Amino acid sequence: MTDPWVLRQAILDRGIELGFSKIGLAPARLKDATPRLREWLERGYAGEMAYMGRSPDRRTDAGSSLRRAETVVCCALNYYLGGARPAPANRGVISAYARGEDYHRVLGEKLEALAHFIERRAEVTTRRYVDTGPLLEKAYAVAAGLGWLGKHSNLLSRDGSSWFFLGEILVPLELPLDTPTRDHCGTCSRCIDACPTRAIVQPYVVDSRLCISYLTIELRGYIPRELRPLMGTRIYGCDDCQDVCPWNRFAKISEEARFFPREPLSTMDLVSMLRLSREEFQQATRGSAMRRARYAGFLRNVAVALGNSGATEAVPALVQALSHEEPLVRGHAAWALGALGLGEASSGLLDALGREVEAPVREEIQWALAALAG
Repeated sequence: MTDPWVLRQAILDRGIELGFSKIGLAPARLKDATPRLREWLERGYAGEMAYMGRSPDRRTDAGSSLRRAETVVCCALNYYLGGARPAPANRGVISAYARGEDYHRVLGEKLEALAHFIERRAEVTTRRYVDTGPLLEKAYAVAAGLGWLGKHSNLLSRDGSSWFFLGEILVPLELPLDTPTRDHCGTCSRCIDACPTRAIVQPYVVDSRLCISYLTIELRGYIPRELRPLMGTRIYGCDDCQDVCPWNRFAKISEEARFFPREPLSTMDLVSMLRLSREEFQQATRGSAMRRARYAGFLRNVAVALGNSGATEAVPALVQALSHEEPLVRGHAAWALGALGLGEASSGLLDALGREVEAPVREEIQWALAALAG
């Protein structure tokens, strides 16, 4: 049988050869993380992410996913694209992680290669996850010494900030483990202060229901009206809490070319996005993580961004969207017209109200008309 220390070093060496930025080994069971997860769920902070509440104990016990799992090999891949730059008012802001090729694919390829290496070397069966399995990824990464949990709830490292994708390989062998890193946030509260919607309700705790990433990606229905003005022109995710982190000064540009912005969404203006057909959306998001928002959700986000953009030239496209096949798009387009505050949109809204049969959409139209009248 291979010496555990020799196998450990071989795994680390092979992982770096494959391009991983950081690798560490954690125990298969994280008993200390379970109470915190349960408290977060009990407070309702998971929002509509019901899957988080299914068998929460499994998320801290890798043995529930792979029989006899004893070690979790935690891998991190840097996706930092450079400092934040102001976006033109007519462009939507997309989170850095979603601008390039789907990280599930890029990270998955490297993780698969490392898993096969372990299986051949140790003659065992492994299981791997890239944000797809019932594991608390960040908690395992902390246990593996890859960094600490920042006050924004993301993994933080002294040599790369929080710009990492995470993946895990479950191994049915006891291997030498890494030591967790201590917290280096200190008294800093920049991420808390920077959050547009105050989603970081206390240090290290995020209420997903307020988080722009959740609102633009995970939420399937209507975005709460009081939160829409706070979203600015963000159409997929939000990086504000990471952008302001002081540890970001140590971040290095990713060496993975597939993470850099790809066409056409990286250069498309908001009005053009709102006019995308379902087929065009599918084509534009092929091989992209942005498909997770789905067609109606994505156009919903674009409509809200237009409402916050102040772009008067958006009115014709928004009026046209009042006839969109998706009620979710019609409703948020109506809100956007009211938010822009241009009286010329009143006739289009009145026409839409006369033919609209969906109650939530009618309510949005009535709100918009009242806003314009006021």
